[in-house]
Amino acid sequence: MADYSFRNKSDAIIEDIRLLVKTKGFIYAFCMVLFEDFHVYAEKLHKVDSMKNLSIKEATLLLGLLVQNEIDFSKPQEPMDIIKLKRKIYELMEELHASLEIPFFDKLEQSLLHKSDKKDMRLEKKKFFGDGNLLLEPVFYSGAGVYDFQYLDFLERKYKYDKDWLRDKQNFDLYATKKNVLAIKEVLDEKSKRVALYDLKDEIPKIIEKYKRENQIVDSAQSTDNFLRILEFYQYVQLFVDDDGKIIDISNMKEIKETGWNSFYKNLIDLFVVRRSDLNPALSVEPFLRNFSLVIKKDTNSQFKKIGDRNIINSHPIIQLNDDRYFVPIMFLLFEAVYESPFYWMNTDVEYFSTASKNRGVVGEEIAYEFLLHVFGKRSTYKSVKIKSSKRGKDQTDIDVLCLLGSKALCLQVKSKKLTQLSKTGDDIQLQKDFQRAVQDAYKQNLKCRDKILGKECLFLDETGKRIILPEKINEVYLMCVTTENYPALTHQTHSLLDKNNEDPFPLVLTVFDLELLVHYLSDPFDFLYYVRQRISLMEFFVADEEIIFLGYHLHQKLHKIPNFELAPLDKYFGSIVDRNYYPLKAKLKISSEGDILKDKWKNEKFDILCSELKDIDSPKITDVLFQLFDLSGDARESLVNYITTTKQKTMSDNNSHNFTIPPDERFLPLSGITYLSSNSNDKYTLAENLLYLCDIRKYKCKGVIWVGFGSVKDSDKMIDLVVFNDHPWKYDRRLEKESKNLSTPIELKKVNVQNDRVSRNDQCPCGSGLKYKKCCGRS
Repeated sequence: MADYSFRNKSDAIIEDIRLLVKTKGFIYAFCMVLFEDFHVYAEKLHKVDSMKNLSIKEATLLLGLLVQNEIDFSKPQEPMDIIKLKRKIYELMEELHASLEIPFFDKLEQSLLHKSDKKDMRLEKKKFFGDGNLLLEPVFYSGAGVYDFQYLDFLERKYKYDKDWLRDKQNFDLYATKKNVLAIKEVLDEKSKRVALYDLKDEIPKIIEKYKRENQIVDSAQSTDNFLRILEFYQYVQLFVDDDGKIIDISNMKEIKETGWNSFYKNLIDLFVVRRSDLNPALSVEPFLRNFSLVIKKDTNSQFKKIGDRNIINSHPIIQLNDDRYFVPIMFLLFEAVYESPFYWMNTDVEYFSTASKNRGVVGEEIAYEFLLHVFGKRSTYKSVKIKSSKRGKDQTDIDVLCLLGSKALCLQVKSKKLTQLSKTGDDIQLQKDFQRAVQDAYKQNLKCRDKILGKECLFLDETGKRIILPEKINEVYLMCVTTENYPALTHQTHSLLDKNNEDPFPLVLTVFDLELLVHYLSDPFDFLYYVRQRISLMEFFVADEEIIFLGYHLHQKLHKIPNFELAPLDKYFGSIVDRNYYPLKAKLKISSEGDILKDKWKNEKFDILCSELKDIDSPKITDVLFQLFDLSGDARESLVNYITTTKQKTMSDNNSHNFTIPPDERFLPLSGITYLSSNSNDKYTLAENLLYLCDIRKYKCKGVIWVGFGSVKDSDKMIDLVVFNDHPWKYDRRLEKESKNLSTPIELKKVNVQNDRVSRNDQCPCGSGLKYKKCCGRS
């Protein structure tokens, strides 16, 4: 019954929206919403509150309903009706969102009434969250998952083997298409400069207070409301012009003549209009417009009735107004359409279908290899790896991309599967099928490859057939599944739908767009693999909608379990700080660094030198050592290198050996510690003997699981000359028990900066978002 009630309610709201888009003047209110919600100054990307703005998918839904009838450009009864229509848009979209959340709360209530005693929590979680009705909301409200420029960056790589078919069958030229899209964007960007947005949604309380104070208004809702309406239009003051083209003074709205309002309506629509003459005729303009524009007819988009239905505006985001004018209300959709459409065109060609599928697989593997090659280098990155068992009759398998780093390996499988249209409507069976093809199959293959690597009994051959010699001391294989398609709510679906045994490791599941971000920010192989390790090990602790949020949190705070928390939902804020740093960089925008909190984050020159010295040591266990250092907080890193420097200076001044120890933090597992010894001699053998003894006795005393020892000889200009890594299980030892009783108190450093005290709802969240606890992790 709950299923039908929620769908009936959402269907009823969509009908209300359908009526709204037919209202006289709606198009002008809609254009104001689109402009204000999707035109954000790069310096303020990290301040965008996505809860107050329409999402791309919400705006696309409105647009899809709008084009089902000829767009009504007639003026509203009163100009102020536009502001009422704007508010109604947000009101109905909030109601629609609330209706899609009903299945979750209904099911939660039922689960609380009928508590289960079953021990398999993953199965219970899958039964709960794997319901198609529950997945409809996160799929529809998930973030874009990709930057607009990424679609164009990947376009030629994705279809490089299909370019002949696309040119011959669809008149689709990759180069010309990119140029046309960028030309349209440039035209619209130039027009957008006529509007000066005031961030009203965030600034309204301050503006009202200032207005009341300056105008000596005690309490007049009508007066302040009129003032705010004026302010909303004042953002568009340059669109109000007289017959001579001069800007009209709109400070007194009642005195604006019909000519002024007519110019506003016309110029507002023109913010989203390009002309055929704006495009270079030498760049296949006609085929481009045929492929991506639509003329509204009687039955246009009639099949679009509910969320998840095919919406023609996704494939044809340009609306032809007349022979010369084209309306492009959501520029992002054009980037998306040129990237996604060729996939569907080729799928309709029965003869070419298998070739296109094969090309997608090859290209996906090449793209992933290219990115990881940049991180791990040619000597440690392999593509199309064949695994052959030494035993006859045993099955064989392959790895799309294999990366090696000391004692660790990374196994990556690539899939080129999409979330189908039926899945987007919340169809349980189709959702499971799509997930199976995009993630589950790749994960299953990855597990098999992991066993082969750790088993050390198989032959590994690169794409040329040459044998790959794996390090003997590989002790962990991390699993990654990558899809070449933008897959809505991918992290959420992985968390909810993945079938796995409790003893098996999780995979890290990404899109190629996510992978590009990771490679950019984690270009060092040790940094990259450390992030992978943390994501996998904390897969059931941290929760977020998109990979960019996990990455932002890691770059800002570091992915590390927060003491006294069982679950940590991450706020979208952490994704926005990556937006603020990455988008201006890639778009080559010259802006200030104000608000860019990721710039030089974790930068510590001495710590970098320490890590660099470790990386020069040719030993597989160096990866384990570095991961232990990466677990330290920013303050702890600085303290560590300062203690090393001070300890070496003591040895130089008094010619005695000195040491210090950082014990395990009992809030974090496994228990691990660090010991440093500065020797008063240049004999490395003596240093090794003494350092091993110190590490053994310290590890025993603390009952540590992992222990790292650093040592330096007297006259060395390096921070370290020797490294010890001990991960042997702790066991009772009579000698060490006796000798450890006289040890001095070790130095204590924090792994992460956390608050020990109980957190109240209005305190700052201990995850470091800068938000109040009740608005961040406390929401759960």
